[in-house]
Amino acid sequence: MTREPTWSRRSLLRGSAGVGVVAAAGCLRLTDDSTETPTDAPGGTEASGQSGSATTDSTGSTDSPDGTTTAGSASEIELVPAWSGSSSAVTAADGDFFFRPRFTRLSRVRPDGTTVFEAEVADGYLLSISPTLRNGLYADDTGVYVGAGARDEVDTGARMYAFDPERGVERWMFEEPGDGRHDSIRAVTAVDGTVIFGSQSSGSGDEQRPIVRGVDAESGEERWRIQFSEGFINGIVARGDRLFVQQTFGLSIYRLSTRELLEERRLTAGFSRFAAADGTLFVPGETVRALRLPAGDERWSVSTDRSVNTGVGVGETGVFVGTESGYVLGYDRGTGDALWESRVAGVVEHPPVVADGVVWIASERGDLSAFAEATGELLYEEEIASGFEFTVLDGILNDDERDTAYEIRRG
Repeated sequence: MTREPTWSRRSLLRGSAGVGVVAAAGCLRLTDDSTETPTDAPGGTEASGQSGSATTDSTGSTDSPDGTTTAGSASEIELVPAWSGSSSAVTAADGDFFFRPRFTRLSRVRPDGTTVFEAEVADGYLLSISPTLRNGLYADDTGVYVGAGARDEVDTGARMYAFDPERGVERWMFEEPGDGRHDSIRAVTAVDGTVIFGSQSSGSGDEQRPIVRGVDAESGEERWRIQFSEGFINGIVARGDRLFVQQTFGLSIYRLSTRELLEERRLTAGFSRFAAADGTLFVPGETVRALRLPAGDERWSVSTDRSVNTGVGVGETGVFVGTESGYVLGYDRGTGDALWESRVAGVVEHPPVVADGVVWIASERGDLSAFAEATGELLYEEEIASGFEFTVLDGILNDDERDTAYEIRRG
């Protein structure tokens, strides 16, 4: 399977790529006696009720009739095969999974495995589908809007496509200039009949001339644009009459109705994407911040004293980030108070995925781990493949390595 390279935030800043290596993967259950890697509480002492991050000993593992691989007799979580055909770039939006089974094909699939539609874009373009910093897809009841990067064989820029949300019929396509500076789209949103997206390229930040555009959601005609002089566009959020544009080390706040620049803030997020939930914008970095929407004033901020390497995962009670040294850090969603921290083997570069009280973590070396959102207790661990990506929706986990969607069952 051909796949895009996976890059950590700091690796991107250094200009060095990560290499994906496929490894054998099975569904493993967690054993009772696994206590190798220490788990520290936020104050530097061992967390209550935990003697360490468990590791799974595959000795004596068995395969159940339904395809679930088990190790040992005790389990908090197991992944049970639910349906097949999911092995491709994956993200989730508007209550469904979106896959890219080929570079130019987009599939929308319900959590029960029912295919809603398959759509195709022109040869020479690569659909930007990812749960990490490369995601250029947004979907709501008005449409599915997805960016497609221009590959070397075409002489145009990136394209933004709009598809009917249920039939997958192409409504329009907007093409960026073929000047070599706008061949990628990795941030998109839609609000009040306007699709807003940013286009840029690769290379160093000072070589960029990114553009954020607003186009009519029905016709694809340009309504306005904001020209930037440098940097990468990592995230775009619109709330009320405010437009938040996240760049590599900055946050620009505009009045949406006039595109007047209201404020610029320096951040340490790098390529890690912010996340909006229930009236709050959570910004990652060495300092994690919670900003009220739409005003943008700060609710709380907390210094992590670590090299944060991921976007923010937002749960019911906590927000979570991962670090270069393998730490998972959790903070109270309302106050910013430390909840817990734990550690996995390897760099954490995939944003934490939080669903149903569980924090899912992918390490750079290829491990998938799950922690209890409230306590940090390790619930699950298995090896998949270096650099894999995944998402969780409605109790179903999909990754881009295995041709199987898994139902998440709690013991």
